[in-house]
Amino acid sequence: MKRTKLFGILFIFTILTIGVSTVEAQIARIKTWKITVSQSGGFAGINKSYTLDQRGNLNRKNKKRITFEKIENFKIREIGSLIKELRLPGTGLKTVKGDRIYDGIYSGFVINIDGRDFSVGGNSFYDAKYLALSRKQKATLAELKAKLDELNGFLDDSTINKDN
Repeated sequence: MKRTKLFGILFIFTILTIGVSTVEAQIARIKTWKITVSQSGGFAGINKSYTLDQRGNLNRKNKKRITFEKIENFKIREIGSLIKELRLPGTGLKTVKGDRIYDGIYSGFVINIDGRDFSVGGNSFYDAKYLALSRKQKATLAELKAKLDELNGFLDDSTINKDN
């Protein structure tokens, strides 16, 4: 009986070690990332978003207006290191109740890492799954959002031709 328990514990420890090392390997070798932040809805017809990728391409969209900007390399390196620090692969999910407001304004904050989407924030009409972030991940996400705010991602509504 003692021998069986010992082998069982060793087996579980081995599986956990392999699982943790796999997540660590995924985090260490992040090749591509892209951040997408969006807002939509309301009777006013809000439809704006921006994307930023690891090459520094910042694409903004507000209704029909689309702009492109190249972000400096040092800023991209800072943002990339914060994305790695978030350690999103392996983070559990939680279900967040939808707002169910027909004229509501809904938002999304998605980080795509090597082709895999991680919904780190937002709200929705329907119930949705978002990452259940730890306290440390939330603090890192706040730093990331502050860096993104410096880029002025969303196009200002005053720049939109009202006839579009």
